Amino acid sequence: METIEKTKTRIGFITNIDESLANAIRRSSSEIPVLAIEEVEFHKNDSALYDEILAHRIGLIPLKDTRKINETDKCSCNGKGCNKCQIHLTLKAKGPATVYSGSIKGDVGMVYDKIPIVLLDKDQELEFIGFARIGKAVNHAKFSPGLVYYRHISKITIKNSEKANEIIKKLGNHIINPSKGKLKSGEIVYSDKDVDEIESMLEENSDIIKVEPGEDLIFFAESWGQLDPKNIISDAVKSLESNLKEVLKSIKK
Repeated sequence: METIEKTKTRIGFITNIDESLANAIRRSSSEIPVLAIEEVEFHKNDSALYDEILAHRIGLIPLKDTRKINETDKCSCNGKGCNKCQIHLTLKAKGPATVYSGSIKGDVGMVYDKIPIVLLDKDQELEFIGFARIGKAVNHAKFSPGLVYYRHISKITIKNSEKANEIIKKLGNHIINPSKGKLKSGEIVYSDKDVDEIESMLEENSDIIKVEPGEDLIFFAESWGQLDPKNIISDAVKSLESNLKEVLKSIKK
């Protein structure tokens, strides 16, 4: 396994794991507990958007955990909602103004303060109470920690070093490990694009490069900001492991 990209919001690595296992990890990322605004009570809404539309937009705002709370179905209140399993948030705004996510107040942090919620005209008001709870993306997309995906890498062999540099520039960020300096004949680089995509982008290139399907997978996790991307992978693996243990328990009974 080789890490080829690592930033604050994205991690990418090349791996030789089976595609079925890679897909199981990808699907398990939907079972990572994430905080999001699940319910909204509107006291005033003079904006051009219906309450339902606003509630949907508000629910998709990524939140930072500033204090740990229980998952609703595992709380002592039996899902009724209490301070142990939900956080109250408020917003009051009056136009003319653009209302941003940073205007939401409460015991959470906003990953991004400048997500626009709604535009208020003169004398229009918006006031609501929100309830943030822990949930999983298998139940609703607002609890998703980010994007997790993979694909087979493409192996590119340089045949004509004079023209290859121009082709590599066309592929841009899709090249995994470009050489430092000028490419050499016989050199091999990799791309996260499929072979067919590369060939369609670069017509009549057989005398310059040779493109073949790679054996390994390139795996990516992109975070919305609630979790570190490497934690998305590790938590997805833990979730998969937990589910497999439940299967083993069922078999032993």
